[in-house]
Amino acid sequence: MSQFDPSRSDPNPDLFPTWSLSLLERLQDAPGFIGRSAARKYRRRMFPFSLREMDRRLAALTPDDICLDLGANVGAFTEIMARSGARVHAFEPDPETFERLGERVGHLPNVTLHQKAVGERNGRLQLYRAADFASDFDNASQASSLHYQGGRMRPVDGCLVEVMGFAELLHAFGRPVAVIKMDVEGAEWEVLEALLAGRLPLDFGALFVETHERLERRRYPQVVAMRRAARKMAAPYINLYWP
Repeated sequence: MSQFDPSRSDPNPDLFPTWSLSLLERLQDAPGFIGRSAARKYRRRMFPFSLREMDRRLAALTPDDICLDLGANVGAFTEIMARSGARVHAFEPDPETFERLGERVGHLPNVTLHQKAVGERNGRLQLYRAADFASDFDNASQASSLHYQGGRMRPVDGCLVEVMGFAELLHAFGRPVAVIKMDVEGAEWEVLEALLAGRLPLDFGALFVETHERLERRRYPQVVAMRRAARKMAAPYINLYWP
C-alpha cells in the first residue's frame, strides 16, 4: 500500500468514522494540549491498521527475504518475524536484555542476534537504564536508551554501546530489506529526519517505527509533520504509528 488512507484501510468504518478521523487530523495542528491530545488519539486509532499492515507484509515473506528487529528487547516480536520463514536480524544493545534475547530466540535457525544499537551514524554511546531495571525487568528493560538520560534514567557504569549507522546496516545485506521494526527509545528521531530529508538510503520495503514523542512534548508537531510526509511517499512504506 503506497498511500496511508485509514478510511479505506479499516474493514469496519463504524469503529473509526471518517468524520472523526478528519477532525482529529485537523486538531493535531492546534497548539499545546489540544494538539498533543489529538495526536495521541489519532495514533491510537491507527494501532489496528498498523498491526494488520504488519501482518499482511509478514505473511507475504519468503525464506529469501530479510527482516530487521531494531530494539528487539527479549525477542517477542523477533519470534513473530521468524515465523514468516524470512531471515531475521535482531539488534539489542543492553547486555542483560541481550542475554535474555538469546535465551528466547537464539536457537531459531533463521534468527541472527546482534548486541548493537542502530542510529543515524556509527559510534559508541553510553547506555542508560530505568532506575527500577533490576526490580522490574520486564517493564523497565523496554526503556533502556542511548538517547533519554534524565528523570528516572541512570547511566550503566562502563557500558558504552556500539551503534551501527542505518545506512551501513542497509548496505550490509547486498539487497533490499523487506520489513523493519524500529523501537529504539529516542534514537529514531535522527534516523527519521535523515530518511525523510533524503540523506539515507531507502533500500527497504516497509519500516514500522514506534516514536516516543510522549517523552519529549516538543516533538509532537514534528512527528505529525513526519507522519504526513511519510504518507505522501509512494515508496518505501513508512508507518510511524507502531504501538
